[in-house]
Amino acid sequence: MYQTKIALRSLIYRKTQYVSLFLVCMFGVAISLAAIAISTGMIRSLDQKARIYYGGDFALMCAKDDAWLDIYNYEENLELVKSVLPKNAIVSPRFELDGRRGAFYFEGVQALQQTFKGIEIENEKSLLSSLTFVEGGVENVLSSVGQKNWVFISQPIAKMLGAHAGDEITLQLETFDNVLNTVQIEIKGIFQDSSVFGMYTSYFDFSFLKTAYTRPEDYANRICVYFPGRNITGKKLHEFYDSLSGVLNMYQWVDDKDDYIDVDSFETETWGFIPLSANLNDVEIMELAMDAIITFIVVILTIIIIAGIGSTYRVLIMKRITEIGIYMAVGMKKHSIVFTLLTESLLLLISGCIAGILLTGIFCSIISLFDFSFIPSFDMFLEQSNLCPRLDVIKSVMVIFSVIVATLLAVLYSTLKSIKIMPVQALAVTE
Repeated sequence: MYQTKIALRSLIYRKTQYVSLFLVCMFGVAISLAAIAISTGMIRSLDQKARIYYGGDFALMCAKDDAWLDIYNYEENLELVKSVLPKNAIVSPRFELDGRRGAFYFEGVQALQQTFKGIEIENEKSLLSSLTFVEGGVENVLSSVGQKNWVFISQPIAKMLGAHAGDEITLQLETFDNVLNTVQIEIKGIFQDSSVFGMYTSYFDFSFLKTAYTRPEDYANRICVYFPGRNITGKKLHEFYDSLSGVLNMYQWVDDKDDYIDVDSFETETWGFIPLSANLNDVEIMELAMDAIITFIVVILTIIIIAGIGSTYRVLIMKRITEIGIYMAVGMKKHSIVFTLLTESLLLLISGCIAGILLTGIFCSIISLFDFSFIPSFDMFLEQSNLCPRLDVIKSVMVIFSVIVATLLAVLYSTLKSIKIMPVQALAVTE
């Protein structure tokens, strides 16, 4: 206990010497943790955008002979899927269509699309509500009971058309029978997304889009499953796959959806289980690259902190040889001296890390106030137009643990060297 008191008094007495070490620790930890929090937030935002685009945490597709990715009597299959999944799972049909089969027109201006998605808004409202709407939104649709001819479009497409929420635009669509169909639709929402998951994507009512494309009422080509507020692990996904295999004829597990889609044909009705990650091979490469860059930055910063504090502490300990000699002369054991100096450095590191954590919180709170939507194609990393840093406990603890342990080892090495000399020799040393 007395060693802690001596260490604390030493820190207070020599505070001017330790200010620089405290600041190095504080700012180094703060920058490392902020980089981890921002990158984690960006990746989570990207994953949520992908969930909206692909319909949730995983999707089920069906194929048999020429009926490729076609689900007939989808309601019956929907009930089968619900029967083996947790009650909090949102199971919803979707109808996805190549947007190049149609285009929007408004006051003589044409806007092409990449993907049309037919959704059941009542089922998917929690998922679609996480889009950043600049005009209108999900509530506009829910409040218009019975209206089916609505659409959500991206802000860049709305600007191209010169249209706003509430305007009626024309959808010209080549139907399943290769007939040109023209229908009027009302813009119920304009979302702020210029990323690969949003700019050329539009969302329609599930039944309306099927009718416009001349598909039957009992038809769908996706059954999507979403678990709101949950992070579904790979182990859980495999459990869901095994459960579904008991009620549906499932194709083997795939890590890339093309492994299922590229099969020539199936003699019997065969279902593909497509987890979110199976759609995101290119995105996952980008995420891994981001992780690698952030990890490299954090490792370099951690090494700088350890090297800076460790080497400076070594100099300080060597300058305190006389003090160490006095400790030995009054009968203080060598292990007690080592413990005192390690406690002193530990207190400094803990206070620096705590200050760094607080500084990280302040910085992340400030940066989350800024609107970054002006950066082209950066929307995929934003929530409500802002960066939303997220705490990654494991990585943050690893950084703090590495800084503390490695620095203490460096201090221990210098301390063990300093206590090898005799008390008389130590007392004879002058600073």
